[in-house]
Order: sequence, then C-alpha cells, then structure tokens
Amino acid sequence: MKEKQRRNHVDSATKELIIKSVAEEGAKVSDIAGRYDVGHSTVHRWVKEYRESLTDLVPASEAEKIRAAYEKKIRALEEENEILRKAIHGLSDIER
Repeated sequence: MKEKQRRNHVDSATKELIIKSVAEEGAKVSDIAGRYDVGHSTVHRWVKEYRESLTDLVPASEAEKIRAAYEKKIRALEEENEILRKAIHGLSDIER
C-alpha cells in the first residue's frame, strides 16, 4: 500500500520569496522548487495567481492606454536606433 505523502507547509514570507524569485527575477522554477522542497506545479500555480492579481490592479482601458504608449515609445526608439546605425555606418565609410 502506498504511503500518504505529507504536504509541506510554506509560510507566507517564503511563498512570497519564491514567487518574486520566479516572476520578477527570472529564476528557474525547477531550481526554486528543489531549493524549497515545493512541487513544480505548486510554484507555477503561485506565479500564475500572482500575475493574474497584478492584471486586476489596472482597468482594461487604462492597460490599453499604457500598452499603446509603450508601443509608440518602442517605435520611436527603433527609428532612433536605425538612424544611429546609418550614422555609424557612414562614419566608418569616411574613415576608410
């Protein structure tokens, strides 16, 4: 007969540390789960719930405005980078 697995209880401070390590610092779930003896699926679930809770903080219309502003800024930076690439290329041609 199979023994019943005992669940480890993780205090809220450790849970928060685990979530932030994965969601914000980019740590690998497998590394964090092994270090704290927590199941991979549990860590994935906690991170998913955390990310979902963040999206609830901003109304959809406001999130769309923020996204549009970021996309506009990205386009402007991409254009600036292209101008700089052309300028550097032009300067390297002059030096030859």
